[in-house]
Amino acid sequence: MNTNFRQYNIFFFTCILAFFSGCNDELEINPEDNLTGDVVFSSEFAIRGAVTGLYGQALEGDALNGNRYAYTGIQSDELSFVGSFPTLINVFNYDTQAVNGSTAALWSEGYEIINNANFIITKIPDINIQDFTEEEKGQAIAEAKFMRAMMYFELSRIYGQPFQFDNGNSLGVPISTIPFDDTATPDQFNIARSSLNEVHGFIKNDLEDAIQGLAESSDNTRASKGAAQALLARLHLYREEWNEAADLANEVINSGEYALAQDYTFYKSLSNENIFVLANNSNNNATNTGNGASLINFANPTPLPGRGDMYYSDFLVSSFESGDIAASNSEGRDLRLVQASRVGNNAIEEERIFQDKVAPSGLNPLPVIRIAEMYLIRAEANLRGGTSIGDTPVNDINRIKERAGLETIATITLDDILEERLKEFAVEGHRRMDLLRNRRALRQPGDAQFTVSQFGADKTIFPIPAAQVNITPLLEQNTGY
Repeated sequence: MNTNFRQYNIFFFTCILAFFSGCNDELEINPEDNLTGDVVFSSEFAIRGAVTGLYGQALEGDALNGNRYAYTGIQSDELSFVGSFPTLINVFNYDTQAVNGSTAALWSEGYEIINNANFIITKIPDINIQDFTEEEKGQAIAEAKFMRAMMYFELSRIYGQPFQFDNGNSLGVPISTIPFDDTATPDQFNIARSSLNEVHGFIKNDLEDAIQGLAESSDNTRASKGAAQALLARLHLYREEWNEAADLANEVINSGEYALAQDYTFYKSLSNENIFVLANNSNNNATNTGNGASLINFANPTPLPGRGDMYYSDFLVSSFESGDIAASNSEGRDLRLVQASRVGNNAIEEERIFQDKVAPSGLNPLPVIRIAEMYLIRAEANLRGGTSIGDTPVNDINRIKERAGLETIATITLDDILEERLKEFAVEGHRRMDLLRNRRALRQPGDAQFTVSQFGADKTIFPIPAAQVNITPLLEQNTGY
């Protein structure tokens, strides 16, 4: 069997083995090489461990725990970069190559989670375990479909051009639903890239299934009905399906499970501002995952563990009503700058403004989807669709502005909404796609990379990893790499 495929199989079983050893020291299980799907899915305990393992793997720095947001942040106009990592210098300077190890790691982690989700989705329907009900099986499958959809969404938005480039007909990423196991053959995984429309359709189906199979829940560290609805609202927004986006965002807002926090101290917590959040703690913090180099290291000031590599760009700072973060009086200033950022030294000992949403220790939760996003999705979808589903765009934007300590507005434009999204979600992974889906350049006029960062330009998206292209004949590389 191809060793590249086998490593995924071993990775999955290693995760299960780790779950077993962490929960029951007396459980006897065969050595890793002897494990089979039948063993892993032979008990309710093992199945629940497999599902929990998906969330554990999402904590990897190159999965959902920071790197994806950091790398796309330095592609766009929200972050500056002065670090020493060659692979990240290349991303910042729009000189990325197909052998770039940083961008390749995002691909690997994404497909590892997808593979593990495929195990759960394909194996569970056929198992027969006493007291493990059909409802419980459905819950496990729904959680796996949510995580699979999340990773396909993340992969499609960094390795493929946005929907607006060619109405979704350009290349997305390969869709694989078969788990890598001992019965798999290499030919089954020589898969061509699907169109973005096909990938989006697959994501939509997974999320609609998840919505049906998941309940409302106050546990925002796991998949829930609200989380699946929220992610699907984001997908519809990206596809300019305004009514669907507004409807779903409105349902999440009205679910009663989530609420805008009073201020920005909710960061680093499991506050119900969060719809889906990564539960970093002392046992699994992101500074210990992957290569130990994530948003948590890069985007915090020196000294270590912060590297001081990434900090708020001059453009981002100037977008706030006042960039004077050190002023003693916060009246009239944007509280997102006052409460969610801080002053420190960058990697070359210059004083700059850094995010303060994720602590250098990596011990604190990291938000993936927040209720504030639902208000901003509803506002934009209603504005662009000419509707007022749930409320008016002005009212929704004013909710966000009021929390930030700013004066409300009486009229609204798309630029107003995009500016609020820039400030509300700084370093949270939204800015790059907000620009691309609105056919805008990723850098501001006057920037050295302004021309190569234009909408549709080759290197506004990442290369398919060269190692994957080399072993997969059907896998087509992105233009320009």
